[in-house]
Amino acid sequence: NTHTFTGLASGDYKGYVVEGANTSPTSNTVTLTNQTSVPVSVSIAASPTGAICSGNSVTFTATPTNGGVTPAYQWYEGGSAVGTGTNTYTTTTLTNLEAVYVVLTSSETCVTGNPATSNTINTTVNPNLPVSVSIAASATTICAGTSVTFTATPTNGGTTPVYQWKLNGTNVGSNSTTYTSTTLATGDIVTCQLTSNATCATGSPATSNSITMTVNPNLPVSVTIAANPGTTICSGTSVTFTATPINGGTTPVYQWKVNGVNVGSNSSTYTSSTLASGNTVTCQVTSNATCATGSPATSNTLTMTVNPNLPVSVSIAANPGTTICAGTSVTFTAT
Repeated sequence: NTHTFTGLASGDYKGYVVEGANTSPTSNTVTLTNQTSVPVSVSIAASPTGAICSGNSVTFTATPTNGGVTPAYQWYEGGSAVGTGTNTYTTTTLTNLEAVYVVLTSSETCVTGNPATSNTINTTVNPNLPVSVSIAASATTICAGTSVTFTATPTNGGTTPVYQWKLNGTNVGSNSTTYTSTTLATGDIVTCQLTSNATCATGSPATSNSITMTVNPNLPVSVTIAANPGTTICSGTSVTFTATPINGGTTPVYQWKVNGVNVGSNSSTYTSSTLASGNTVTCQVTSNATCATGSPATSNTLTMTVNPNLPVSVSIAANPGTTICAGTSVTFTAT
């Protein structure tokens, strides 16, 4: 009840039963159609193409050839079976150069190379680079008008990072790693915002630490001197000069001068009994006050008038003399 044929061509075939000399009715007709075998293949492409950053989503799409009406797909990532059996596979867990491919099982008849394996895609996965920036100041406690330079140090800024300096939240400066100002005030806050152009930069733009400024007022230094008992004296009189400084600080340094020559000691007073007429006395004060300006400062000039000493004496004479008669009038004259 069976028979095997080879080499049949397309056409209609019937079966016959032969018993002795009698021929039975023929069977139903079977129509054969010869089909040409077709090769099965599949290719895949990735979106996005090229390198990606770690954690990025990549979708692979399979394009079958002779896959039939209901092809079956089995995706592989790093050698492990993944996916949902569709012609696409999306992943966010790729590692660098990890291989992705798909195996297609065609539902077509008369195929060759079934199942077929696609090309392999090895995606370049770059590590994520956290972006940060820190700033430092040449000084944070300054005197009014002092020039301060702030310097930014980036991490993962890339080849051409963009810098935006901010003073109290307002944009200042230029696109540079440094920012310099001479107009800062107490309480001013300086920050820097860095925008990176590094591949796979994360956290960009990044904001730096904050620097709060302390700006002390400038203190003009001056000094005045006075003489006791005065500037007009008699020769040999002891005169004490006293300096009164303004903004001299806690330990000012005094340098007294007579006729421009250093005298005395580092003291707020200077005493001399050898002054001569025309001598000039000054004092120079060097302040140690914070933000002192005009230091060292020179005092007013005191010019001495020294009068010569005049020895006092007196002599008397009697007229008409010292030998007289009783009752004679005598006049004594003092010179």
